[in-house]
Amino acid sequence: MPKLLVLGLCAGYFLVLLDVTVVNVALPQINADLQAGQSGMAGVINAYTFVLAALLLAFGAIGDRWGHRRIVVFGFLCFFLGSLACSLAPTIEFLVASRALQGVGAAATMTGTLAMLSESAADDRERNKLVGLWAALGGVALPVGPLLGGLLVELGNWRAVFWLNLPVIVAALIPILMHSTPRRALARSGGPAKGTVPDHVSGRVGSSDHAESPKFPGSTRFSVSSRARLLFACIVAALMNFCVLGSLFLLTQFFQDDRGLSPLQAGLATLPALLPMPVFGALSGKVSNRLGVWRTSAMGLIVAGVGLGLMGLTVSGTSLWGLWLALFVWAIGVGILTPAIVAAAMHALPQRPGFASGAGSTARNVGGATGVTVFAVLYTVDTGILMAGAGVVMLAASFICLEVGRRTQGGRSEGGQAAARVPAAKSRDPDPYSVGGTGRPDL
Repeated sequence: MPKLLVLGLCAGYFLVLLDVTVVNVALPQINADLQAGQSGMAGVINAYTFVLAALLLAFGAIGDRWGHRRIVVFGFLCFFLGSLACSLAPTIEFLVASRALQGVGAAATMTGTLAMLSESAADDRERNKLVGLWAALGGVALPVGPLLGGLLVELGNWRAVFWLNLPVIVAALIPILMHSTPRRALARSGGPAKGTVPDHVSGRVGSSDHAESPKFPGSTRFSVSSRARLLFACIVAALMNFCVLGSLFLLTQFFQDDRGLSPLQAGLATLPALLPMPVFGALSGKVSNRLGVWRTSAMGLIVAGVGLGLMGLTVSGTSLWGLWLALFVWAIGVGILTPAIVAAAMHALPQRPGFASGAGSTARNVGGATGVTVFAVLYTVDTGILMAGAGVVMLAASFICLEVGRRTQGGRSEGGQAAARVPAAKSRDPDPYSVGGTGRPDL
């Protein structure tokens, strides 16, 4: 897959996540300039996130039917127009409506970019690598948002936060428009698309997969184990973002309210969370190819949970060095976890990358929004206790990943190794998630 195309698709995901957090530090200026009030400032945030979460599944299904490249181009255009409108907004009502248009573009971009990468991969190994890069570069946007937003607001004004998107979108669109990605979604007749291998032939799913299953748009029959793996991947992804975004919300408030830092200084204070994510996110794909996506996810959850526990112990200290070290450990875990759990969802339904991408993205957005809401309500509770509690949640989620990994052929068929080694004749063991399944590795 051309490197410029991969970079363009990753840039789209980066912008989607960047606009989740970059606007936060601009809210005081927006309030002063447009007399927004508390409800108006909340509308600036919610108009984007609510529309984004509401349309993810729909755009995933549409992309599976009509092609994900079209969805990506549509998403970029909506995001461009929405960003331009936001930068020129004369009133708070106009700004809120423009943010909703951004949300439409963000939903199409998030599902379409991941689906394009997934369907272009030749095998699970390449898919793990591409998804790892996509998630790593996109994940950097969450901690870099407050830093970049604070810098733009201090050097210019709040409108610069939206101007930033325009040249990036144009640059990212060029390789996408020049490249025609093969659409591997199912044909309208309901059969597998050219270039895909049914699960019962590849040996990755048991004989119970031939049982009657519900039909989704595109007439694909989902196996019982596929639906189970996708469900568990969505649950873990939701818990991940619940803890990650909730913790980031607490951390930025802590740096500004308790430590008295400016928005830019608070953004700089989160740099230890920024540095490890792209490095370990890129390594996550290689680890997944050896251990499987579920075991790799468990590893990331354990490291991130330990980091949050350390943050809970050090957040009330007089020095920031201990907190920064804990934040660094937490970021390593999140960097490992994010690509692996995203890949777990995509591997569950390789024939329907749009639907799998939409389901996983919806889970992450709902989990993140819930986390921010819950942590905001509990803001008066000791910050250290909340951080430690989030760490316990991530450690508990690691047991889910370990158990699913044990039941899905030792966790390795999802990582790109076992599928190539297991003969089709051995795919007749009972489904580990079906009634009577043994749960034994099919090796």
